[in-house]
Amino acid sequence: MSQPRRPPGPSALSFMWSLLGSGHAGNLEALLDYQRRYGDIVWLKAPGFSMYLLSNPAYIKHFLVDNAVNNYAKPLLNQRGIVMGHALSTSNGAYWKRHRRMVQTAFLRERLNAVVPRISREVHRVLDLHWEPRVRSGEPLALGREMSRLSVSVLLELICSESPSDELCDAVFSFLRGSLLEASSLLVRAPLPRALSRGLKKWRHPDFLPAAHRIDAFARELVARRLKLPEQPDDLLGQMINARDEKGEGMSELELRDEFVDVFYGGHISTGIGLSWMQYCLARHPEVAERMRDEVERTLGGRSPETADLAGLQYVGQVFDETLRHFPPAHGLLRIATREDTLAGHDVPVGTQMLASAYVMHRLPEFWEQPEAFHPEHFSPEQVRKRPRFVYLAFGGGQRICVGSHLASLIAIVLASALAQRYRLELVSERSIRFVARGTFHPANLWVKVLPAREAAAPAGRINVA
Repeated sequence: MSQPRRPPGPSALSFMWSLLGSGHAGNLEALLDYQRRYGDIVWLKAPGFSMYLLSNPAYIKHFLVDNAVNNYAKPLLNQRGIVMGHALSTSNGAYWKRHRRMVQTAFLRERLNAVVPRISREVHRVLDLHWEPRVRSGEPLALGREMSRLSVSVLLELICSESPSDELCDAVFSFLRGSLLEASSLLVRAPLPRALSRGLKKWRHPDFLPAAHRIDAFARELVARRLKLPEQPDDLLGQMINARDEKGEGMSELELRDEFVDVFYGGHISTGIGLSWMQYCLARHPEVAERMRDEVERTLGGRSPETADLAGLQYVGQVFDETLRHFPPAHGLLRIATREDTLAGHDVPVGTQMLASAYVMHRLPEFWEQPEAFHPEHFSPEQVRKRPRFVYLAFGGGQRICVGSHLASLIAIVLASALAQRYRLELVSERSIRFVARGTFHPANLWVKVLPAREAAAPAGRINVA
């Protein structure tokens, strides 16, 4: 039997050595280097490991759309966790298709645009409670934790019309922190037995398992309570409870619990991390921050936004999109070949992993002018129309594109506008900001000083990026 026709790529020894020496964030730079050296399809291999790195939009479309149903599947965890269950992000096949159809009606663009005032009210409530004391005291603020709180608060208001307790917000952030620190890198996966994995987490992060059980208890109690209501409130959870499939059947209590957690906890990850990166970028690019502040003032004049104001806040949205281009929270789309295939003259044996790296695609000069620069103009309507599909992958692509992508953008626009109206954020130079790419691409130890918007911010000090 002839050997499969493989794409070019580094030797197994060279590949493994680069992973060992680069660290998690460095793995992403290694991918970019491989693309530059070997082209749009690169074979990355190690003992028991075979992956194709794809950076041509047509190749990405091939495994995300054209042959997605018959040849490729999303790799999924086989075990149910304490927090994450069997939901859209953790399922395939007929189960995924049924739930996608039932859940996506709650995320229609017109419906979401109408909740802009609710987002704004919740944002200002959290700012009044948790940010104003920092303005008065001058005490630095841990941006990752506070953006997590803001995204959790807004999402719960929209999903179930409730505000979270401080205890729940702390549990969510503790679980998130433990999950990200324990996550394996994108390319090196060493699954451990569940008992050993939990033991290691309990040792390294004593608050991890209690936080997981707190989130699980909250989700189960909430869904059970909502199912007893004679009529559902007009929120996202109510939409999911009322949704029916083709047979006229709704989701079970456990299915609703899992989808609720998927939207609430899973959705808060990319939203909160994206918002943290956005404020980091604005602090590092004061000219962008000033232009954005001018647009907010011109459009809103000091008031809270309404749905009709979204068209006037276009540049705010461009800043968020450009932030996710540089720092995509989900830095790669991974599928596994379930049947043999061919692509660009190369064989794709069963079991081959197919990777579209957002980090790589967002830095290719053939699609982005000055890709290393922070230019929100990359997302002007004219520039967006010029780019092919599957170049910008911040929210995924194909049939599994993030169902909550528009909601995340809405929250970012409203929150960034509120912050621009009320505050200036100054990076604290004494703190070391670390760029971590474990499970998701996130900033660690990012601290800011919160200043009133009316006061000029002091020049930003040198930032030590470790």
